[in-house]
Amino acid sequence: MCPHKLAKLAISSRAICAAMVTAVSLASASAFAQAPDRYPERPVKIVVGFAPGGTNDILARVLSQKLQQRMKQSFVVENKPGANSAIGTDFVAKAPADGYTLLVSSSGGLTTNPVTMANIAYDPVKGFEPIALLGSFPLIVAINSTLPAKNLQELVSFAKTRPDGMLNHGAISSSFQLASELLASKSGFKVNQVNYRGSGPALVALMAGEVDVECVDSAAVLPQIKSGKIRALAVTTAKRSSAWPDVPTVAESGVPGFDVPIWTALMAPKGTPKPILEKLRANLKEILVEKDTVDRFVALGMEPGNTDAQALTDRISSDIKRWAAVAKAANIKPQ
Repeated sequence: MCPHKLAKLAISSRAICAAMVTAVSLASASAFAQAPDRYPERPVKIVVGFAPGGTNDILARVLSQKLQQRMKQSFVVENKPGANSAIGTDFVAKAPADGYTLLVSSSGGLTTNPVTMANIAYDPVKGFEPIALLGSFPLIVAINSTLPAKNLQELVSFAKTRPDGMLNHGAISSSFQLASELLASKSGFKVNQVNYRGSGPALVALMAGEVDVECVDSAAVLPQIKSGKIRALAVTTAKRSSAWPDVPTVAESGVPGFDVPIWTALMAPKGTPKPILEKLRANLKEILVEKDTVDRFVALGMEPGNTDAQALTDRISSDIKRWAAVAKAANIKPQ
């Protein structure tokens, strides 16, 4: 074959390849454009970085049922506890950004783990797309009911009867650890941190007397307080909780200005298509104001959140700075 014909054939082959690539690209673009209308087409996994029984797990299960009813597809909660929720958080950060793997994250997983953990594998700002602030709540300063203290000041006095002035604290996450360290430093006692993989195991330890005190999520501790197995001494927010009106704040208990709210958010891997995020937000916006949802959250000691993604992004960044300052003051080094 002459060179001229070979050149024409090569050009023709390149044109055919280019046309095929264009056709595939257009087909992919068309499929992508239709995907939000069909989403979700298969079960969606909601990852929780703690063992079953804590606030994040409870919220994930409430919302999974609500989303399943609305979006006509299964939303399955999967617990991946360990490393103060870092294992589950990192799993979602590295998951495909297709809307089928989501994260119900505590504020600690996104704002205090980066402060207290060295060489953390995920970036809380660059690794995720904020979907919604699900709710916020106080921690409960809770003790084993066999201890003699009836309030925070009596707990401080009890700690001072020990030679080292120290209480064993059941730490469920990095945010709870920082809250307890801040409380101890402001109140005048010391804490020895004993780590647990979730609220459930930590509460079992508290009831068994393995630890003396815990700053614990209010939803998880409600049944044990009602049964009298655990005693609530104070809430960590600036105002009393509507779910716990008889429990004073830490500030009311002799530590002025103490205010440590905890929050929970729904996140997706960075790069998740915007239409899918918007579809999830649209459903959550309605879910978070439904009366039964609000009533359930209030019963858990929570204030329902919102779907303002930018506000959530700003909150993550500002909380990281806040906890970094607390860690520095408490001389807590990343480990």
